[in-house]
Amino acid sequence: MTMVVAILQARPGQEDVLEAALREVAERSREEQGAVAYTVGRQEGGRFLVSERYADRAACDAHFAASYVTGLLARFPELLAGEPQVEFTDVVTGFVR
Repeated sequence: MTMVVAILQARPGQEDVLEAALREVAERSREEQGAVAYTVGRQEGGRFLVSERYADRAACDAHFAASYVTGLLARFPELLAGEPQVEFTDVVTGFVR
């Protein structure tokens, strides 16, 4: 299983726009084969934490190649205050209910 963890800092005034875009990607990701979980958290100050799980790296790669994901990534310069922090890892333990 592959996990992706991202930290995104919204540009001031873009917090709600970024949240809406992340909600849309999360909803569309439900239909992806191999997508196991997609969670978005919002903190004070416009900081977002995104946690994603995929059955394998191929499913993760397919997610990042989807047009709605590449579209969001292309909007990051207008939505984010800086570069996103993104980590990819293999899951060694955990559960999803």
